[in-house]
Amino acid sequence: MQNRFASLLILIWLAVIVSGCLLLDRPPAPIPAFAPPAEFSADRALAYLNDFARKPHPVGTLEHDRVRDYLVGQIRNLGLTPEIQRTTGVTPIYQVSGLVENIIARLKGTGGPDALMLAAHYDSVPAEPGAGDDGAGVAALLETMRALRAGPALHNDIIFLLTDGEEEGMLGASAFVDEHPWAKDVRVAANFEGRGNAGDSQLFETSVGNGHLIQLLSEAVPHVAGSSFTYEVYKHMPNDTDMTIFKKSGVAGLNFAFMGHWEAYHTPLDNPQALDRGSLQRHGDYALGLANKLGDADLNQLQAPVDSVYFSIPGGLFLHYPSSSIWTLVILAAVAFLASCIYASGAYQTGIWNIFMATLANLGVLLLLMLTAFAFVKAVDRLHLTVLPAGDVAKSVPYVFSLIALLAGLATAIYKTLGRKFTWPALFLGGATVLLLLNIAAARWFGGGSYVLVWPLLAVLLAAVFAGFNRQRTSLLTTIALCLLALVPLAIFVPLLRGFYEGLGLSSFVPLLALALGLLVLGILPLLEALLRVSGRAFPASMFFAAVLLFSLGASTTRYSNAHPMPDSLTYALDADTHKALWAGISPRVDAWTSQYLGTSPLHAKLTGFYPGWLPFEFLQHDAPALPLQPPQMEMLENSVQGDVRILRLRVASPRHARVISVEVPENEVLNGWVNGRKLGQPEESRWNKHGKWAFDYANLPADGIELRLRTKSASPVRLAVVDHSIGLPNVPGITFAPRPTDCMPQHSGDETMVRRTFVF
Repeated sequence: MQNRFASLLILIWLAVIVSGCLLLDRPPAPIPAFAPPAEFSADRALAYLNDFARKPHPVGTLEHDRVRDYLVGQIRNLGLTPEIQRTTGVTPIYQVSGLVENIIARLKGTGGPDALMLAAHYDSVPAEPGAGDDGAGVAALLETMRALRAGPALHNDIIFLLTDGEEEGMLGASAFVDEHPWAKDVRVAANFEGRGNAGDSQLFETSVGNGHLIQLLSEAVPHVAGSSFTYEVYKHMPNDTDMTIFKKSGVAGLNFAFMGHWEAYHTPLDNPQALDRGSLQRHGDYALGLANKLGDADLNQLQAPVDSVYFSIPGGLFLHYPSSSIWTLVILAAVAFLASCIYASGAYQTGIWNIFMATLANLGVLLLLMLTAFAFVKAVDRLHLTVLPAGDVAKSVPYVFSLIALLAGLATAIYKTLGRKFTWPALFLGGATVLLLLNIAAARWFGGGSYVLVWPLLAVLLAAVFAGFNRQRTSLLTTIALCLLALVPLAIFVPLLRGFYEGLGLSSFVPLLALALGLLVLGILPLLEALLRVSGRAFPASMFFAAVLLFSLGASTTRYSNAHPMPDSLTYALDADTHKALWAGISPRVDAWTSQYLGTSPLHAKLTGFYPGWLPFEFLQHDAPALPLQPPQMEMLENSVQGDVRILRLRVASPRHARVISVEVPENEVLNGWVNGRKLGQPEESRWNKHGKWAFDYANLPADGIELRLRTKSASPVRLAVVDHSIGLPNVPGITFAPRPTDCMPQHSGDETMVRRTFVF
């Protein structure tokens, strides 16, 4: 009877704690609109957002100009003097440049010129109104301006930077850092982004030596969300925001973003009506809190000798400690591990060999879970590609819970078997060995993420001692102790699992989710052993049953609909040299709408000639009628030879008034290039095109074109391939296409028309 009660207690406790970890990780409700004048109100910020984020507003469009003028007018209404920085920005890491119009305002303090900069970008991509990305950041800064103006004067200046052209490659941030005189006054920057339309705004990136900055942030804002684990992961990802540019200029920085419901990212779903007000409120909490705190701080004392290890846990707790403590904690964990091994050797006759074999078994379980997760996702993708209707598998909640239930059932079933082959203390310590080895590796190469391992390791070692008492029966006292100690790994790993789902979804990265779940199992293994002892095969069987039910639910509900449209954009690509054209689509298979353009058996290949060959993207393609569209133009203004170096000055324009133009020199070696007098980067400076041909994109192309100057190594003729990109598809005479249905939607750049032409000079 006591065992059954303990079993019931463990199950109820696990359900409550896991649910709590998921639910308490949500953003708080926004404060009411009648908040005091010096406080931030999401409702007031939302009023701004509803005014300017109604339609897509990428650079080079009339809607972009309307948004620019609206923001300038609102800043004036708030009592500040806005300035428009109109210039050509260049970002070598993306081989892009373009005409940008940054909006900048400065709230003067009572002290010197040192300033905190609050930044967000106001442009969007062609497919989205940009409420989350990044209208929420812009609206939060407008409301922060109002609240600061209503409060007491600060010592330091606050610079508000609304960058332009971020979506084209951080062009506005590059232009501000390179050219604006205020850039030299910035000591610290806080940037606000969005990758979705919901979720808690989290600190996902900082600058080096962030110890003092993290301390000030924790004092400035209650319930900070974020972790140094996320920052460590972000360092190794090919992603950038404006903060990338700010940090390269030597500015200390904090980067915030929410990423819930990222199926809305760069789609029409990213609109003000769908935006979570709590997410907007959290942006404002950070912006206003930091402005008030750093506005009176010594901004020249922010650089710390070490970074911080920091993380938030459910309930709004934000924990942080200096990275200099990482190895101290590793040593403490190693000593505790050795003590546990000595204790187990005497108490349970568990020797080193048994622990070593149990370690291999635990590693095998982790590997099996990762392989199972990979196979699960591939099978689901295949099913929805061939048998089941197309659907957003990556964000399917039933599928992700089905996978978690499957992995939980598989892990507990395996440990039920392993418990008969090994002593449980050997399994506990074998799991602790895995955690210790990974912790040592993390301390060496992944310092900010070491907390994920060291605290669960210390907890499981202590739990293993409690689990050693009264091994024939699970006492109530032991059960309570194991439940409390399991709080540590659960509070760390459950939000991490949720973060993997929100950030990566059920994609090729899903083995990482399985690995995190496996490490969680190792962290609560003593509690699971107690549960398996009293529940027998019922727990793993119930997990498998739940996995089947959830999988069936996922198979029947994961499909695109009016409420969940399918991302589906088309491109018309015309080669003016050959007078041949193609329709190209981004979706993995043809649907009723795209079949009008792509037929039933389209070619699947790269869009050669229109995109650089080093880009990995492939498209569904089908022949299209060659329309009489005007190709881009290139006029030679200067041609000279100095030794074996040739200098060309060219005028590049688009008679179609395309928004973006791309230029590539596929054969000649380009020594240097300039556009409108601004030096362009080289392929080796690019994030991806390190060994490719010289190329660049120019966004927001002026009507009279741009001036391009090239220095090539050889005096031989230079061939240039030019492609201009405009929004929307062309009309085809004699053919009427059905409009896009409500169950699909454009994404990223949306529907495009591209015309290519080559020139030889």
